[in-house]
Amino acid sequence: MENKKTQKSAFRLRKNLFNFQSIHPADVSEFLQNGWIVQREWKRTTRVKKAKSHDKWLEDRVWCLLYRMNYEKLNGERFTIQFERNDGSTGRKQIDVFASDNETSFVIECKSKENRGHRSLQKDIQETISLQNYIRRSIFHLYGKKPKPKIIWAYATHNIIWSESDVARASDGGISIITENELQYFEAFIKHMGPAGKYQVLGEFLKGQKIPGLGDIKIPAIRGRIGGETFFNFVVTPRRLLKIAFINHQALNHPDGRPAYQRMISSSRIKEIGKFISIGGYFPTNIIANFIEKPTFKFISNKKNTDPNIKFGWITLPTKYRSAWIIDGQHRLYGYSRLDDKFLDQSLLMLAFEKMDTRKEADLFITINHKQKSVPKSLLVSLLADIRMGDSDPSTALSAVASGVVKALNTDKTSPFMHRFSTPGVPPAPNQNLTASEIVNGLRRSGLIGKVSGKALLAGTLSGQTDIQTIERARQVLNAYFDRLRSVSPDRWEKGKSAFIAVNPGVRAHLMLIAEIVSYLTHKKNIDFYLLSEDKFSAYLIEVAEPIFAFIGSASDDLIRSIFSRKFGEGGVREYTYSLLKLIHDERENFGSEEFLRWVSQSESEKIDEANQFLMKLSEKLTNYVIQTLKKVHGTHRLESGEQAFWEIGVESERVLKNAFDKQRKDKTRRKPKEAYLNILDLVEIVKQSNNWPHFEHVFNNTKPGEKKGKKYYVAWVYDFNELRNIAAHKNQLKAYTDDDLEFIDWLRAEVAPKVFVEIT
Repeated sequence: MENKKTQKSAFRLRKNLFNFQSIHPADVSEFLQNGWIVQREWKRTTRVKKAKSHDKWLEDRVWCLLYRMNYEKLNGERFTIQFERNDGSTGRKQIDVFASDNETSFVIECKSKENRGHRSLQKDIQETISLQNYIRRSIFHLYGKKPKPKIIWAYATHNIIWSESDVARASDGGISIITENELQYFEAFIKHMGPAGKYQVLGEFLKGQKIPGLGDIKIPAIRGRIGGETFFNFVVTPRRLLKIAFINHQALNHPDGRPAYQRMISSSRIKEIGKFISIGGYFPTNIIANFIEKPTFKFISNKKNTDPNIKFGWITLPTKYRSAWIIDGQHRLYGYSRLDDKFLDQSLLMLAFEKMDTRKEADLFITINHKQKSVPKSLLVSLLADIRMGDSDPSTALSAVASGVVKALNTDKTSPFMHRFSTPGVPPAPNQNLTASEIVNGLRRSGLIGKVSGKALLAGTLSGQTDIQTIERARQVLNAYFDRLRSVSPDRWEKGKSAFIAVNPGVRAHLMLIAEIVSYLTHKKNIDFYLLSEDKFSAYLIEVAEPIFAFIGSASDDLIRSIFSRKFGEGGVREYTYSLLKLIHDERENFGSEEFLRWVSQSESEKIDEANQFLMKLSEKLTNYVIQTLKKVHGTHRLESGEQAFWEIGVESERVLKNAFDKQRKDKTRRKPKEAYLNILDLVEIVKQSNNWPHFEHVFNNTKPGEKKGKKYYVAWVYDFNELRNIAAHKNQLKAYTDDDLEFIDWLRAEVAPKVFVEIT
């Protein structure tokens, strides 16, 4: 099978776990008796599916792997090779998977068991060995006078525990073994890399063998010594390096005990790097590798070379599979894996060691990725003020101004923030627990020094005429406010992290509070903060925030801890902010945003408690109803696959199946049946299945008020319900119900709950 269109059609069928067939509706019952499942029904035809047998599925997986490796020739169904014996007689041998191109050919036998266990492969292996020469001649005959490919003989197995004797027989016969582990790794790698990852796979079977058609090439290089190791520095193309490169991934455990130190390639990073390269990007850093054999290096004249440790010359690059082990830079190299051919002749900087011990490779990998730290984020943030002030991008310009404010606070000898920020590369003192990046983020979110609107940077109430004036205005106002905060309890401020006041989420919460005070006084007192001097600005802030200062100055350590501790992430900042707002709200009832005021009114409301209980009960009843209905419709008997019928027939979504399985597997405490791990949105996919919808339509098809007519499914209410259920389930979540939410809950009580509660009983 060489036609690409034919191969593509075969791939679509083979990559699926199921066989599909369209039949006449009258034949459905007969197919169901033979294990088929109805997938979709039309007026004149019905589409049914049936899981492939375990042995067929293994063959298809292996075939699809080689298809993704872009082999020119691939076998069709029931493929056989005709051969001629030494005595002139002919024979035929059925081959499960065959693939071939100008360089290599795969001849693979697939052996599988439904349940994992031992199985003797002695006769099969002996037959393969006895026919190798005959089959080899037949394959070579296809190439005529062209160079002959290297043939890879392999047994792919699933659920088979190999005996030591069979492993030895396969090894003696030059037969490679592909178990579930290797196949899974190859599939994942090729899926990420595409055809460019082919040589990584081939390297597992042809290590140390010369790559067909890859001639010797000499390039200028420098040879030297570093850390007791010989290295070569040169420039190479991706086209060349991809063929000889090998990455020692942890995902593929080798039996010889050598350390596998590389992490599996990230497909998202590969795509990002590929996109970067495609628009003209490049990396002026070395890809670091290790030549596992000593390369040929010829010196050039040393007359002008005054450094005794450096030699100039010509290096002959290796031409063997997996001869260059990549230590650092796998993503940079494979960023070219899915790019057009024209990109493969670009230049890559290369530093390659000569026959470095694999354990030293692993040590070097660890050194590069763990001991050699990248530039800390806090340092990059602090540099923004120096290099990006006034940037054309409004978001970058805003971050640069915020960075300048933090830098000014940290270096101001009069500021309560003096020496309170950690410095990259310097061991921090106990109270240097603030980080520049967090406070820059807080300033941005508060809007005090400006906010981005489209492609414009709008001024904030702390903004000046210039960036420098903004930094100075913000410095004065924030110093005044936080100095007042410090003065009410100097010990708590100076203790830093252990006292929960001068901490990242706390400072960010106070910045949000300042913005809220500005909004409050602007609307209640008609004060224009843009025109206020720094002294008057800070005086208004301190006056409104006095309840907070009084509380922090007088509250016990235990009370402070109970209110302000354990605040992490954006949710922690929000919770800390609400705690501050509540202290002022207790004295000024109309203080706070609409969302905050709604949260206050609902936090102690019996009606809200009742709504929470109703939502959680409805969630439980809906789930139970769906599961019970599936069991009633499809049955609980075990199918050939081992799954209960209601689960295999009633749940087709691969996403739902995978999520439930993953959740069950991760539950280490009290593992429940898979259906117990379904969530509300999973139910929507299940009930909308063509074979399920008739049984669920009367309960799930509910038109919301104002919803457009003419739809087949009216299940949008489930998504809204799920959002509200999340609020009810996470009681520590600082989110309140809106008036629309409460009206929707009443609608659920009237329209949905009666149906569900009746059905479940």
